Order: sequence, then C-alpha cells, then structure tokens
Amino acid sequence: MEILDRIQAPTPKWWKKVRNVMIVVAGVSGALLTLPILPVGVVTALTYTAVISGTIAGTSQLTKENSTDIEEK
Repeated sequence: MEILDRIQAPTPKWWKKVRNVMIVVAGVSGALLTLPILPVGVVTALTYTAVISGTIAGTSQLTKENSTDIEEK
C-alpha cells in the first residue's frame, strides 16, 4: 500500500481522538514557548513535548482499519 492510499484511507475513531488531542498539546506547548522568560529546563521540556505530540499526531493520521490488509498479502 502506498503512502497516499494510507493518507486518504479513513482513520479509525480512536486515532482521530488521539490526533486531535496531540494537535492541541503541540499547540499549547508551542504557544508557551513564545513566552519571553522561561527557565532552560522548561523550554527544553516544552520543545520535546511539541515535537513528540506532533509526531504522534502525524503518525495517527496514517492508521487505518485492518479489514483488507490480510487479503492483500
């Protein structure tokens, strides 16, 4: 299966929820990173949080139902 087919395939309900939550987490951490005075540890933690939540959101978009995966092989 090609990547474009996976992107266009319907995303399961659970992964839609995960994607939406991770988008919100990435947005909040990105917004907090714009604050002018933050300790270095907080900036590092927010940066990791933004990157990880963005990665999880992108990965969850590529999930799909398994109904035809077995038949294609």
